[in-house]
Amino acid sequence: MRMALLTITGMCGLAAPLFAQGTAENAAIRTAAQAFDEAQQHGDRAVLERMLAPDYTLVHGSGRIGDRRDFIDGFTDPQSHLEPFEITDRLFIRPSPDTAIVGGEAWVRGTDHGKPFRQHFRYSDMFARRDGQWMVVYTQVTPLPAS
Repeated sequence: MRMALLTITGMCGLAAPLFAQGTAENAAIRTAAQAFDEAQQHGDRAVLERMLAPDYTLVHGSGRIGDRRDFIDGFTDPQSHLEPFEITDRLFIRPSPDTAIVGGEAWVRGTDHGKPFRQHFRYSDMFARRDGQWMVVYTQVTPLPAS
């Protein structure tokens, strides 16, 4: 679970201030990202399964490659709990009309099988519009010093 927590990605929904253009497309991505954040925070398996693309790829902070199942299992483990998290240094890039990269820097705290943890990292999530829906297709996490 600990490595899975390094993959927190949906927090990108908190990047609302960087959606400066205010377009309907940006609002749709923001809404999707917020739903993804909340699903991670609350361990909502149904929402995570709906929002992660079947071919989703996860690059853990260790460099290990994970997949959709790895991500979902990490966030729905009943032995783990996340405290509310905060994102800083938010990032929003629109490489094309059907893609968006959303990221930032985060401190995450919680418990994993009864043991407290605290992690500091930078992340980026790639959203892609598929069949009219925004889905997360790729996540990369980079650990930062815990100082």
